[in-house]
Amino acid sequence: MKFFTVSAYQGPHHPGDIAHNLNQTLEQLSLAQSRGVDVLCMPESFLHGYFESESDARKYSLDLESIEYAKLLENFKEFDTTLLLGINERKGDAIFNTVVVIEKGQHLGQYRKAYTYPPYDYFSLGREFPVFEKNGVKFGVMICLDSCYREPAQIMAFQGAQVLFCPMFNRVAVDAKMLHFLNRKAHFITRAFDSECWFVTSDIVWPEASQQVCSGYSTIVDKNGEIVCRAEPFEAMQIQYAIPLDQLRSAVKEPGIHSRFLGNPDLHLLVVEAYQSHLK
Repeated sequence: MKFFTVSAYQGPHHPGDIAHNLNQTLEQLSLAQSRGVDVLCMPESFLHGYFESESDARKYSLDLESIEYAKLLENFKEFDTTLLLGINERKGDAIFNTVVVIEKGQHLGQYRKAYTYPPYDYFSLGREFPVFEKNGVKFGVMICLDSCYREPAQIMAFQGAQVLFCPMFNRVAVDAKMLHFLNRKAHFITRAFDSECWFVTSDIVWPEASQQVCSGYSTIVDKNGEIVCRAEPFEAMQIQYAIPLDQLRSAVKEPGIHSRFLGNPDLHLLVVEAYQSHLK
């Protein structure tokens, strides 16, 4: 194998309509498999919806140890392409904004969103940053707002991740300043460049006619921070890129050479000290 092929879906979403969202996921997964895709990334909370109300999020949620989740996994048995699917995860009294990693109907693990903001601060925060492997390539997952901060990407890069996937749900007010920030994609580029990881984002599309909007910001960025693929605004589509294996960051580093994400260990200790001092 000379390539690691990644794909990200961008499209409309039906909050609370699990049957519709599942069917859309299966259609995209079938398309990805026919194209030889290794990993398909669906948007944040795609199966259930991203709700401002905690009661709605609990209503549309899954316990990963439940029979209900086991039945959901049955839908994906025939697919070799690894699926990253956004859900609302229920665990005891806690609820998490989660991405589950599924392959051939098997649950490989999950990532729980590490950052939040009102009115979504009813979500408990994840503090685990697992790294997965597909065909010899290591990858990690973060969710939407996590990409605005350096820690999730850096932690996974330290663990050997070469590709980072970031499902998003960027529904904002039509006059929001956030739209300018999203259009610039500076945080995608920064996370890719700092971590020396390829960065793959998927997003929803929310129609222009409403008071809230999302044109879709699905993007693929190489490890040097160059955008190599992006979805068309307001278009439902699956973007794809075959990453040459020789362009993935190697775990082997030449003696005396500091990679961007590692830098100088002596200076890193100073960063930690400055961090702790600032927090005080």
